[in-house]
Amino acid sequence: MAVIGREVREELKEKVKEAYRVTLPSLFTSQIFGLFGGTFLGKYFETIRTQFPGLLVVLPGIMGLRGNVFGSMASRFSTMLYLGDLEPSLRDRKVLKEIVLRMLISLIPILLLWAIGVATGVRKNAFDVLLIVVTSTILVSFILGYFTSFVTIFSFRRGTDPDSVAAPLVASMGDFLTVPSLVLFILLIEHSPEGFRVFNYVVLFLFVVVAAISRVRKEEFLELKQVFITITGLALLSTISGSILARFSGVIQASVILSFIYPSLLSSFGNYGSIIAAKTSTKLHLGEIEGFLCPKAFTDILALFTTAPVIGTTKLLIGIALVKLTTGMAVPGSAWVVALTYPFMVLFIMLYSYTVSYFLFRKNIDPDHVAIPLISNNSDIFGTIYVVLMAKLMVGG
Repeated sequence: MAVIGREVREELKEKVKEAYRVTLPSLFTSQIFGLFGGTFLGKYFETIRTQFPGLLVVLPGIMGLRGNVFGSMASRFSTMLYLGDLEPSLRDRKVLKEIVLRMLISLIPILLLWAIGVATGVRKNAFDVLLIVVTSTILVSFILGYFTSFVTIFSFRRGTDPDSVAAPLVASMGDFLTVPSLVLFILLIEHSPEGFRVFNYVVLFLFVVVAAISRVRKEEFLELKQVFITITGLALLSTISGSILARFSGVIQASVILSFIYPSLLSSFGNYGSIIAAKTSTKLHLGEIEGFLCPKAFTDILALFTTAPVIGTTKLLIGIALVKLTTGMAVPGSAWVVALTYPFMVLFIMLYSYTVSYFLFRKNIDPDHVAIPLISNNSDIFGTIYVVLMAKLMVGG
């Protein structure tokens, strides 16, 4: 027993070193991307909340959707490259075809999210919101599609496993592009409503042209049926996050800081959960976890938990700096409750991820296929509830 205990302690020590050397830099990089998008959200939060409330309903779904859609595309391209089914070049016709397929897969859940928002009474400027989310999805999907292709193909050509680098970079770029693209369309509406609509119609026309050039066939769309069903189901589940965000947008705005760091919070919770899900899945497949309370199974969780205070504190400090730089507003001193509670929220997400991965595996469901997108989506729901609770603690109400 003493030998086992010593082995666990040594493993934990090594895991902590790995967490700070490898995982912490990637988490911090992802945090910067999320805070960039959050700056746009925070600065224009009141405009979105009062003039385009439907965007708040669909925002969590859009953020999660792009990571899931293009993360799976990166995985598909990686497999195709290794099998020789894809030339390691952006000029390969399959690249454009795959991007168009991913656009189509993204648009349908977006339309459903918008329709749910309208059906639940969020109807102010509903048609403009529809144009914003559809055109933004087309443009961002096009950029993100070629970015995903470039990262996957470039890493493959350099002899690096694309699976090791593509997914986190794609998710970070999705966070980087999502909120700014929505805000830019809002600014265009305010500057020239007619110009906004003309631009949208031009983009829709060009999308039809590109889809025709790519020669996407019905059978190829049906090949992605499983991906489509999964991401659509998760997108619909994200309406929980969107509804909570829209309902409590007033108290979130009153806290000032939380509207700025909201995307970064959701992104980091999803990252911590996904990392634990992936590590747990690997250990389960290798037979290293014999039971739910296996001590070695929790070394990854404890190691990553030690990085949470660093991420939480720097997130808050950078967020405060961005608030003062872009708005000149003062952040309530009670904002430090976020830094104090953030590590324990991360711990909850990681324990939840481990539990979901473990029991999916025991039910003969591969966690690699289900756990990560499910946990990413659930982390958005938990994260949005967390933001509301923090806002209430900070400003009352």
